[in-house]
Amino acid sequence: FTMVLRPDLPPVLSFRVGFLASLTLARILNEMFGIDVRVKWPNDLLVDECKICGMLSELEAEADRVTFINIGIGLNANNNPPPIEPAATSLKAILGRRVSQKEILSRYLESFEAQMQATAYDDVIKRWKQFAVTLNRHVRVVTTREVFTGKAVDVDDTGALILKCSDGSLKTIRYGDCFHQTR
Repeated sequence: FTMVLRPDLPPVLSFRVGFLASLTLARILNEMFGIDVRVKWPNDLLVDECKICGMLSELEAEADRVTFINIGIGLNANNNPPPIEPAATSLKAILGRRVSQKEILSRYLESFEAQMQATAYDDVIKRWKQFAVTLNRHVRVVTTREVFTGKAVDVDDTGALILKCSDGSLKTIRYGDCFHQTR
């Protein structure tokens, strides 16, 4: 599903809405099904290292205000991930039964809306880190221009991943596809 949001935020803080979206869904799935859902920087949800959900965000802004943010959420609920995607799973595969997508959506939207109205995104990075599986892992991050490897040591207040490179230097990465490495 896709949410179209119109938060009263400056563009520089818009990333917080995406972090709040993933954090909220991880928490809801944990509560509803008793499974340990974790977040992977910047926008995936994992269960036992297998992807159960992906999110994409798009925004439009004018001057100093966000006009809208679209957040697309692809949750593997009652499907069977194809064998060509060995690192994917679904709620059905984990629980051994079908789940109510309407109930998940209802609980999610209710919780997300309440947090948006309460501006709960002010401390979202701190709360997101409690569910993060990426931190303290060796990762490879692919951007449109470069590939970075190193240890993910933090996510800063702007949502950027802080990577410790093999030479000891720190690299701030604002966007990209993150892949956990096995060592």
